[in-house]
Amino acid sequence: MSDYVPVKVRGVYFVSTITGPQAVVFIAADNERMVPIYIGLAEAISIDIALRQETTPRPMTHDLMKTMMDSFNIKIDRIIIDDLDEQVFYARLMLKDTGREIEIDARPSDCIALAVRMNASIFIDPEIFDKVAVDRKDIEAAGNLEEFFE
Repeated sequence: MSDYVPVKVRGVYFVSTITGPQAVVFIAADNERMVPIYIGLAEAISIDIALRQETTPRPMTHDLMKTMMDSFNIKIDRIIIDDLDEQVFYARLMLKDTGREIEIDARPSDCIALAVRMNASIFIDPEIFDKVAVDRKDIEAAGNLEEFFE
């Protein structure tokens, strides 16, 4: 994993656009450059709830997945965001089950929602990071996002 860039989830930002509400999750390798990934509202809410360490009256889908994985002693080894095609990110969920590694193709938003819940490491391909990373000052100019950098 030495060639991949380790990133952290910095936050979820909800925006209204002409086409309707959208959500952006920001991941960052450092405090100066961030990668915005546009995701569905349900996944954004799930990630936001997990980041705030809140609980819901009934388990959300990602909570259910975490409970199932815990019940079968399956751990997330890491999340890898390793492809970008026409503005669509692709990711892999790398699991460990008693010494065996399992690789699952998954949407980055689902991977991130599980990673936040299970405190798993997230990595991004360095070429993708360099291609889509946005400078902090450009993000701050777009709105009041200072809390992502604290």
